[in-house]
Amino acid sequence: MPPANPTPPKWPKTLTADHLHRLVRAERDPRRALAIFDAATAASTSAPDPITPSPATVSLLTSRLASAGHLPLATSLLSRSRGVFPSVAALEPPFLGLLRAFSRTHRPLAALHLFRSAPSDLALPHSARSYNAVLAALVAHSHLPLARSLLADMRAAGFAPTAATYNVLLKAQCSDAAADIKDALRLFRNIPKPDVCSYNTIIDGLCRRGRLAAALEMFSEMVGKCIAPTVVTYTTLIHWLAREGCFDDALKIFDEMGRRGVSPNLVTYSSLIDGLCKGGRAASALELMDRMIKEKKLPNTITYSSVIDGLCKEHMLSEAMEVLDRMRLQGRKPDAGLFGKLIVGLCDAGRAVEAANYLDEMILAGIEPNRVTWSLHTRINNTVLTALCAKGELGRAFQVYQSTRTRSISTDPTTFHLLVESFSKKKNMEKAAHVVLDMLSERCIPERETWDVIISGYWSKKKVRQEAEEIWDRLTVS
Repeated sequence: MPPANPTPPKWPKTLTADHLHRLVRAERDPRRALAIFDAATAASTSAPDPITPSPATVSLLTSRLASAGHLPLATSLLSRSRGVFPSVAALEPPFLGLLRAFSRTHRPLAALHLFRSAPSDLALPHSARSYNAVLAALVAHSHLPLARSLLADMRAAGFAPTAATYNVLLKAQCSDAAADIKDALRLFRNIPKPDVCSYNTIIDGLCRRGRLAAALEMFSEMVGKCIAPTVVTYTTLIHWLAREGCFDDALKIFDEMGRRGVSPNLVTYSSLIDGLCKGGRAASALELMDRMIKEKKLPNTITYSSVIDGLCKEHMLSEAMEVLDRMRLQGRKPDAGLFGKLIVGLCDAGRAVEAANYLDEMILAGIEPNRVTWSLHTRINNTVLTALCAKGELGRAFQVYQSTRTRSISTDPTTFHLLVESFSKKKNMEKAAHVVLDMLSERCIPERETWDVIISGYWSKKKVRQEAEEIWDRLTVS
């Protein structure tokens, strides 16, 4: 509902339909805009004379209410204002906008109800366009039996399926993982004049089922019929070719895209970069990312993460660290997953101290564990501790260990044992005992090997051994 007591608008001395349109367009809050509309058009208005709004004003306000999710208000407005439209044809565009708004807000059955009631409530007869809009809503939300029933109604009403109708049905076939792609291909061949949307849909369906060769043949057929591929066509092929490891074919399609004057978007670049990184071609991915940035298409966090992960797996750690720096310079904030990939990569390369430094950076950046990332933080911290112990960096290891304890991040039993063993071998029994006490406080009972290590460490201290031998001698003498 509109606000109960809206501030009365300041009416111009002579209020016209054009003035009302400007007032509605200028008001950001669609519900307040509706209140202004109602005040201006009601018989009891404070305006000089009630006016008849223009169709453009009703369409604009209906669209804004629908986009904001106020669908009952939008439906009511269109119903009570239908008399301002000079013809049925003028009423249909805002009506179609309402149907699509119901679909966007996951209410396809409400869209179907509005469609069915349109002839009685709005005096608006059904059309091929309205049938197609409701079909699209039902298919998008997997109400396929209702979509088939509506299609039968459409044919019975004398409306021949258009290319848009076939595209909706084709999308239903291709998006249903259980459906046989042969049925989709038969439907595609029955389309009198398939358009770019038809080709994009069938190409995507073939790719999703691993039929890449057939998808490429369909692409060639499309080009042969002088139907210009769009960025969607190219991105679909590039994504699936890269995902299946067909990098040369993916790069060939990418180059052809440029030759035809189709500009790759963020998804195109990200798909190809991710595929190259997973396929062991991180250097190529890095070159592609540089090209992407030159074209003013800034990578997102996912793209940066793919590149850093690929570089780390190929032991190109300096390049990975440089990419992380560039990412932060561009205002992107790395998350725990991205830091983790670089930290683990450094640990695997024996660069434990650098890994610990990046762990400190992650903490200083305020990246704290939560329910989702808790196990990831635990794994990262334990990996760093293990790597530091392996390199003999025990002072740094104890700093990281204390930080881990402060942040209540769990230490694995194997890491506990490694810390005790490392400190004991360096005769630092105070820290070894400190770790054992922490183990006991967490009810992590040390294994026999851990006890053996710490007892051996104490035994190896000369003073302790001498006192024990002296006590033993006294006992044997007595």
